[in-house]
Amino acid sequence: MATVFLKSRSSYGRRSIFSAWLLGLLCLVACTSADPLPSPVVTENWKEQTPAQLIRSGIEAGDPWALAHLHLALPQSAELSDQRQQLHELMINPNSVIEIHGADGHRGEQHPHLLLRTAVVLSGPTPDPKLVARVKSELAKTETPSTWQQVNDLAWLLDAAARCDLDPSTPTQGADLGILIERVLADLERADATILPILQEDPMGEVQRPGGLKGPEVAGCWAYTCSGAHLLGALVECDLAGQLNDSQRVRLIELLQQYGARLDWELKFRKAELSRAVSSGISPRRAVREYGLATTKLLGHGLEIMSRATLLEAVPEDSPAKSYFEDEARMLNAEIDSLFSRKGVLPGQPYDPLALLSSVALAHDSLVWERAFGDLCHLFRGLRLHEDPKSF
Repeated sequence: MATVFLKSRSSYGRRSIFSAWLLGLLCLVACTSADPLPSPVVTENWKEQTPAQLIRSGIEAGDPWALAHLHLALPQSAELSDQRQQLHELMINPNSVIEIHGADGHRGEQHPHLLLRTAVVLSGPTPDPKLVARVKSELAKTETPSTWQQVNDLAWLLDAAARCDLDPSTPTQGADLGILIERVLADLERADATILPILQEDPMGEVQRPGGLKGPEVAGCWAYTCSGAHLLGALVECDLAGQLNDSQRVRLIELLQQYGARLDWELKFRKAELSRAVSSGISPRRAVREYGLATTKLLGHGLEIMSRATLLEAVPEDSPAKSYFEDEARMLNAEIDSLFSRKGVLPGQPYDPLALLSSVALAHDSLVWERAFGDLCHLFRGLRLHEDPKSF
């Protein structure tokens, strides 16, 4: 059922902590999984249909990665209220230890700090002091990164530190929070510079982009989880918390504008990739599925970040940057409506994400399920933030 992702320093504490978590999860599954998933079909009211599908599918998966994404996408869902409370209790327990990469280990987003950040976000504008203490404790154990993979893992911790309103002088292992923020900012700048020639030389997205496994020296932002969106989003939260200085704010605005340009390029790239796939003989249904999965990731993460960016203090009401972020968010929202339209991505081939959330998909193609589920959660969080950027 649920993946064990926290452990207590004592066997008694471990049993008591997890008995509560598993009991709550089993009760919730019993109440919700008895009803079969409705037949997948794209309709004009997909925004109303999909959340229930996400909840059913995420609970069926039962692992912490899925539940964290559900909480962030649907933070006020009554069906997840018990889960929210249990997560909070686990995170404030001083005897619980967050395992380094979760029991799964193979999921890029399953860094334990995702769970900590989720608990902080769910606590609202004034986090529980025990959560703040937990974030400080995790920072104190965090070294200044020596590899890009370690930079990649900072996103959730920086986000949590920002929402806890920690001072940049908050100590880390051998440094402080401000140094970690500067490291992420500088590394994203270098990564953007690496791929800038691709965007400039190929404005229509007709060439293959480098694979992310080659590292940021070759693949730029595409090497980081979700193309660096989590890191960039964390920097936005750091600025909203007043943790950036004036020069860093200017650099962040430039990164956000470059991110917008990259989103525009990647949308063109995915459309060109769709055409190439169909022309090469790949079935339209399969090509549309891959296009839908990739585009959902772009649109969801982009809408989250651009919606929150409209709140930056460095962006006054009448500034071109604020207008740019608002226009970009509106464009992404329109692209979302287009992606899920009954008219179809290709003639007679609509993108149907609900089919990818089914029990069959989870059992037989878990990687596809994971992409569909995780990025739909980001997309629905983006839609919520677009409607109200100040919501959590």
